[in-house]
Amino acid sequence: MKSIHRLSLRALVVGGILASATVACGGEPTSAPALPTKSAASAGEQTEPEDAAVETNTDRLIFAHPADAAKLDPADITDGESLLVTWHIYEGLTRYKPGTAEVEPALATEWSTSEDGLEWTFKLREGVKFHDGSDFNADAVVWNFDRWFDPENAYHFADWDFAYWAYMFQGYKGVDENGDGEADTFFVSAEAVDPLTVKLTLSRPNAPLLQNLAMGNFGFSSPAAVEAAGDLYGTPGGEPVAVGTGPYAFGAWEVDQYILLEANADYWGTPPATPELELRVIPDGSARYLALASGEIDGMNQVNPEDIETAQGDENVQIVFEPANNVGYLGFNQANAPWGNLDCRLAVAHAIDKQAIVDTLYAGDAEVAKNMMPPGLWGYNAAVEDYPYNMDLALEYMAKCVGAETVPDEVVFYVPPVQRFYFPKPKELGEFVQASLAQLGLNARIESPDWGSVWLPAVREGKADIFLLGWGGDNGDPDNFLCQFFCGGDASFNRDAEGNGIAPSEELDALLREAATLSDQAARQAKYEEANQLVHDTLPAMPLVHRSPPLLFRANVSGYTSSPLQTILTGVSKQ
Repeated sequence: MKSIHRLSLRALVVGGILASATVACGGEPTSAPALPTKSAASAGEQTEPEDAAVETNTDRLIFAHPADAAKLDPADITDGESLLVTWHIYEGLTRYKPGTAEVEPALATEWSTSEDGLEWTFKLREGVKFHDGSDFNADAVVWNFDRWFDPENAYHFADWDFAYWAYMFQGYKGVDENGDGEADTFFVSAEAVDPLTVKLTLSRPNAPLLQNLAMGNFGFSSPAAVEAAGDLYGTPGGEPVAVGTGPYAFGAWEVDQYILLEANADYWGTPPATPELELRVIPDGSARYLALASGEIDGMNQVNPEDIETAQGDENVQIVFEPANNVGYLGFNQANAPWGNLDCRLAVAHAIDKQAIVDTLYAGDAEVAKNMMPPGLWGYNAAVEDYPYNMDLALEYMAKCVGAETVPDEVVFYVPPVQRFYFPKPKELGEFVQASLAQLGLNARIESPDWGSVWLPAVREGKADIFLLGWGGDNGDPDNFLCQFFCGGDASFNRDAEGNGIAPSEELDALLREAATLSDQAARQAKYEEANQLVHDTLPAMPLVHRSPPLLFRANVSGYTSSPLQTILTGVSKQ
């Protein structure tokens, strides 16, 4: 049986700045634990690069990021490094209007739905070709949907997760993980009505369907390419590696060095502004900035806070802040004592000074969070009153906790070993939370093993008592935040006796599932506002921060449109 895993989207890079926070071991707490002092220089005293004459190649745009792509098959990726590449190679039925979360036509030119919301008919764009010259048509669309949906499909490779299909379509064909005798997924079938018409059939309405279909994970691969490459498709050893219909085609892949994309000469839409796009890997954030400042690269993401301050004084560098479509949070595993007790969670909520975190570990690009979704997204509940930092109140709740629960000698606390776009300094943040817990008499042992192979699997299997993690929105719909976290299937928040993930609150789970079936957005908004209040009251997780992620470009670069959902470089050029 295929398991539904829920992962964080963007696997990034180890932070380069190390600092320590004092951990109290006992006694009366009087103030928040110390955070490291802000500095414009990283460890080792970063120096300004000398001006150098760098020849400008206007035919190639070089954008640097921290880590290589994991895979270039959009159906089986969950990390932002891979999506940064695949957004430019593949397209779906719908897409997001530049700079927004609104849906517009892509490979489908129009669509209609039945009155009950169970049938969706899409008219396809005529004359579109995959990069290998094969036709994009209804048969290709159905081939892709069948591959994503059906674990028995020959190209739904057994050792691949196809995780985002499970996230957004709530399961796979014939898979019943909730034990009610029916398949969990609401997807029934894709059918080719004629060469340029596709019908999708659902078992229950799904309000965010068009938003979901615009996500990068549902871009169409050439069936011929996947069949030729087999389970090496999307990897450096695949023949071919990646074949879509998008504005750029795959060019070359030097592992852990760069991926080169080349403009699709037969693209149906507006051609790319730059003939070649190089996605270059530079793991260290300070090294990325030095490469940008010297003119070696044209743009970068995952910017260290101190480099933002430096960039503000450099006339050769421009800063773009993306909308804050994310949340960084502290998660509680209610299956592990004492976190099933609300008083224990409330003690922690009052013991952590979120404003101090924002003021010290960020460069003016973040705000304190009180919902588990960003304030710019509809369904956000501004009326929620955040738990104030109050150590006296925290100790009162902790006394209730200790009186009712067996508190372990040690709390297993998972802290990301890699920089996150919502946590630019995870080590320092983890040490601050650790010190805050120590003031409650809790001994938190920080665990930061390898991110991809150990950390994420361990957290989602419920091995952490508490953990720092976050989420960046995929599609502009609140379901993508709240149901992603709390609709069950995630053992990081709660699990049953067999170790299967279950919802931390049955009431919240039912509320969120109902909201996703409603066709009226005002009714949905009311449900999500109610859900945000319920998340606050039951506290399965503590929202900490929303960050506006910065991108840096050279001053001679133009054409980038800031987006809450994607980093699209198709329209970017340089002089």
